[in-house]
Parts: sequence; C-alpha cells; structure tokens
Amino acid sequence: MRKKIQMVKRILEQIPSSEFTVGSGWGACRRRRVLAHYLIDEATQNDGVYMDQSEQGIILFYPSVNKKPVCWKVKLMMIFIAIGPFRITRVLRRKSKVEAMRSQYPPHIYCSFLGVLPKARGTQAILELRDILFQKSRELQLPVMVETVIPKNKRIYERIGFKTYAEVEIEGLVTYCLIREWK
Repeated sequence: MRKKIQMVKRILEQIPSSEFTVGSGWGACRRRRVLAHYLIDEATQNDGVYMDQSEQGIILFYPSVNKKPVCWKVKLMMIFIAIGPFRITRVLRRKSKVEAMRSQYPPHIYCSFLGVLPKARGTQAILELRDILFQKSRELQLPVMVETVIPKNKRIYERIGFKTYAEVEIEGLVTYCLIREWK
C-alpha cells in the first residue's frame, strides 16, 4: 500500500486540483500523502485499485451503489491534516457542487483517480488502466464518470468516448464533469 500511496502522491504534485485541496508551501507534501491515502482507502474498500503491469500507473474507482465508507481514521486525517481549517469551506463547496452534478445520473462507476508517473507518459500504461475501467463498466453495465481540471485531459477523455455533461467553477478552478456509457 505504501508504494501505491507514494505513486499517487507523486502524480498529485502535477494536478492543480490537489493544490486547491491541500494547498502549497510548507507541509504540502505530507498533506498530499494523506490525500493519496484517502483516495486509495476509498477505492480499496470497494475493490477498485489497479496498477498497470509496469507499476508506473494507477487507477482508483468504485461503483456509486453499495459503496463502502472510508475508514473513519483516514477520513479524519483527510479533514484535519490534508484539507485543514482554511481550505475546508472551498473544498466542501466544490465537492458538493460536483456531487450534485453526478447525482443527476443513474448508478455509475466513479473514477476518482487515473494517472501515470511522468516517465511512463506515452507508454501503454494509461491504455491498460483505461481498459480495466471499461471492462469493469461492461461487467457491471454501468456508465463511468470522471472529473478533471486539466483541459488537455478533458480532450483525451472525449476522444475515448466520454461526454462533458457539466462544468463547475469554484474560486477560478474549473472542473469538467464527464460520463461514458457502458458498451
């Protein structure tokens, strides 16, 4: 689990929404590690943690129905250490707006994280992880929902069959909400 947490933490360093959530400056590295631990715990509880064969990429997801909760200890660490009192309001405002958009749709698989380490970009790692997600979507006959704050990633998702159903802006951070029907 440590290796997975470290990988997610390293990838989070490159994602603007993680800075929105955990801030920057002193202690950001520790706060990102707690965020990574939270994301992994949430997906682990719901059998949705997969790495590619080269162990350079990771995907975290879970079905929206019958979702098992995150361990209370990890949840408290997320609130008090990763987010902290100064960011909690904006983080919860963004989360509630995005979840309100997501709740308009039927049961689905929510992909909370998909990323590869910088040295694995342009390799088959991301394709392998995508295939795992799409296979699970077909298996459960559920659509997949994702969010991204990176316009380039939005275009990539759209090329592989996702459709943007909403854009949410909080304090200048635009979140693109996308869905892909199961096929």
